[in-house]
Parts: sequence; structure tokens; C-alpha cells
Amino acid sequence: LISTHRVSRVIIIARHRFLLTMMSPSPTSTPQHLGEDVSSTWFDRLITPLNACSLETCAPISDGPDHIPEVGESKSAQGDVVPLVIGCYQLNEPSVEGLPRGGNIPPLENQNEDDRTTDDAVVEKSSRRGELRLHMIPSTSSSPNNEHIHDDGNANGILAFSDVACVVQMESGVLDGKWRRRCKTYQPSVGGCYETIPLFASACASGRIHVHSLEKKESLAPPSKSWSLSQLASSEEHSSHDGTSLCLSLAWNDFDDSPDAESDQIVSSYSNGTVALHKVSKAQPGRVSGEVKINDGNRECSIGIEEMHRWNAHTMFGCPSEVWTCSFLRGDENIVLSGADDCCLKIWDIRQTQRPTHKISDSEFEAGVTAISPHPTLSHIFAAGSYDEYVRIYDHRKIDKPMTKVCVDGGVWRIKWHPSCCEDGGRGHSDGKMLVAAMHGGCRIVNVPGLHSNGDIGAAEILSKFTAHESMAYGADWVWFGKSGYEAAATCSFYDRQAFLWDPLNRKLD
Repeated sequence: LISTHRVSRVIIIARHRFLLTMMSPSPTSTPQHLGEDVSSTWFDRLITPLNACSLETCAPISDGPDHIPEVGESKSAQGDVVPLVIGCYQLNEPSVEGLPRGGNIPPLENQNEDDRTTDDAVVEKSSRRGELRLHMIPSTSSSPNNEHIHDDGNANGILAFSDVACVVQMESGVLDGKWRRRCKTYQPSVGGCYETIPLFASACASGRIHVHSLEKKESLAPPSKSWSLSQLASSEEHSSHDGTSLCLSLAWNDFDDSPDAESDQIVSSYSNGTVALHKVSKAQPGRVSGEVKINDGNRECSIGIEEMHRWNAHTMFGCPSEVWTCSFLRGDENIVLSGADDCCLKIWDIRQTQRPTHKISDSEFEAGVTAISPHPTLSHIFAAGSYDEYVRIYDHRKIDKPMTKVCVDGGVWRIKWHPSCCEDGGRGHSDGKMLVAAMHGGCRIVNVPGLHSNGDIGAAEILSKFTAHESMAYGADWVWFGKSGYEAAATCSFYDRQAFLWDPLNRKLD
């Protein structure tokens, strides 16, 4: 037990250095022809100005004129675009005479005032800079260097990043972000009614959550420049006795599809060991914190975000433990999952949070729990990832041991189920396929055969891997235009500021 926690504590120190240190300049070039150590082909690549910490995509939407976007509405890939947001984080450090830039981490234990060093003072004066970068991935590439994939004839061209559609300067570094797959938001342009439009929530180093909506500009700009993110709401800053904590992760409640619901839920996790529930809703002006007014000239409402409940969720050695990940779970509206650096995955009933209903600890996980991803359509099923380099699949009803697990040769930071698993009641052609960001190990495509069956599932397997990233791979999501369209994995890495679109099927190019 002690050795397990010691390993986890060493990793947390490295993670603090990752979060709080100014990174070295990104490489100026990457070989266009992949070497033997890279197992998949990449379609496109870009360099972000700041360190790339998260990458999230939304379902394809139509790019037609005067169109109000609705998530998942497309019937054909032709003319569609996939919204992709890269969340960036960078520490801007002041220079101190006699002290080199970079390499500063905050004290991990309580210190007396007399014990404080110049290094600590530098961290306090440092500012965390962040931004959201929106790209609209078109279903067809206009690149003059367009290649073709001939293996199965499914794709006629290579997907490519468009020019950045907009850049949103944030008040602090962005550590995580999520699209709301279906949500209710006031849309004055259609007579003050509710429409399902894409919303994006970001978790920031300031401890705050910001909510933006995807909007089509009324301009003659090219398609790649005609979309923007508009801020709707921000949570209030939450300060504790030990100062402001970082918001490390968040998740929407994507499993409440009630057409009458006028509010959404977000669960978020923090560096001070807490987990919080927020409500995102329409409200009368002045009634909800963090509100933004919307007025169509006839009537007014506000979209706001309000913290409803917060509890102490994880500790280690009597001190708060960083809660790296959290999520809701399909099949039980009262369940929240959390994973932390204490090597524990905990299951909470939000009606009473004095103690978890179940806990999976270091008898299973050999290091911190860093990723939780519920299956989009199969109730009670979720994937969990850890610094111990394993992806595990669990059934909430039989939580004592994982259904299956697989080693991905790197600490797991993101797990994303394939979008096709949302089809046919969770029995789509890729119901058990996942994209995994495995930090120093690159990225993996993992599959669990027979996951939708009522009998025994097959052993989890690795279908392909991608190792072109030259540093820790943290962000990952799918670019998918439906069964008849294109498909790519989109991933990003922090230190080298790179983002890739690559082929998850590992096909060869002419």
C-alpha cells in the first residue's frame, strides 16, 4: 500500500510540474513520412500557439446558409462540418534575478511562512493563460495535396483542419472541456423558443467553469471563418481555506433527454479533493449566478450556472487528493463517479454524499485514477483509465471487478467511445470501440468485442496505435461524419503543442 501511494505521489509531482511550468518551444517541423515506430497514418497536423491540454469534438452539423445548428441533425455528410475545440493552458512566469525560468512547482505540503522560498513567491505571482481555439472540420478537404485511401473505398479524401474559426481568450488556463450533446438553450432568433444547439463548457485553472454556445455568424466570411463561440455563463469563483483550487475536469449529464427539462447538470472535480454539482438553466434576470442576458427585443431571459452542492470526495495521507476525473452514469440519475490521485474510483449517490456507495481502491488500481467515460447508450457500463496504464471496463451493477481490461503502454488521460455506438440502441458497428490518449505512450484504438451482448464479452484488444506525438498526449476525440462519411481520430499533446488528425483504421496511403 505504501509503495503504491509513493508511486502515485511521484507522478503527482510530475503532473504539478506539467501544469505549472512554462514549456519549452514546440518543434518547428515533424517528418511527413512516418517512421517504423508510428503505426498509423496522419491526415493533417497543426501547432497551437499555447500548450494544448484538451481536444473535444461535437456531432456534425450543417454548414448551410442561415442555419441554426442542431446537434446530430445531419442525414448526409455532404456539406457538414464537425466543430472541434482545443483548450490551451500556459503559465506566464515573471523573471527573477538569479532564478531560471521554468521548473517551479508549488509546495505539496503545508509550509510555515518562514519555510517559503523565492521559488514559492514566483509561483504565486505567475499567471495562467488560456484560450479556446475553434476549428470547423469540413466533410471534404480542399487541400491541393489531397491524397486518397483505396483500401475499402469508404473515404474519397483526407480530412484536414480548417483555419481557426475563432479564438476565445480565457481568464485562466483551460484544463478540460466538454460539448453538451443535447441541451436546451434560449434562441431569440426563432421567436424566443428553445432549440437544441451545441454548448461547450470549459474547466479552468481559476476554479471556474465557463459555458459557450456555437453560433453561425451573419457574414460573407468563408465557411471555416463563419462560426464562433459566444460566452453564455460563468460560475462564481470558489475559494477554500487553502486558496483557490484548480478545476481539473467536468462532465455534462448527457443522459437526461427529457424534452421538458429547462436545466442541465454539470459535475466538476478539483485539485483540493472536492467534487461539485452545477445547474445550467434559463432563469429570470438576477436569480442565477454567472448569468448572461439574452434579449430579442420582446422578452428577456438569462442563461446561468449555479453551484448546487460540493463535497469532500478524496484524500490521501489525511490531505486532499487531486480529483482528476468525474462523470455521470447512464442508467441511474442519482449516480456520480469520481477518480483521484489516491488510487480510488468512488461511486456517489448525490442525494447523500457523506460517504461513497462503493469504492474501488488500490487493490485494483496501482496508481491514480485519471479517466472515467460512461458508455453513451449502454446503461451501467463505463470505462476507467489510470496512471497504471490500464483501461478497465466496469458494470456498475457488478462493481467488484472489471469485466475486462487492457494495457495501453502509457498513463490513460482520455477515453472516448466511438460515435457509432449511439446508433441502433447502442448496438452500432463500433459499440465497443474507444479512442484512448495514453500520455507518453501516444494514442490507442481499443475494442471490446460483444459489449452489447447479454453474455460474456470478449477480451479487450488494441486495434491500432499512434505515436507521432512527441510529448504527452492528453486530448482525444473522434471526427465522424456517419456511416457513409469520413472518420478520423483527433488528438493533441501538451509539451510540443501539436494536434493531429489521423487514420484509426491504419490504412496505407498511395
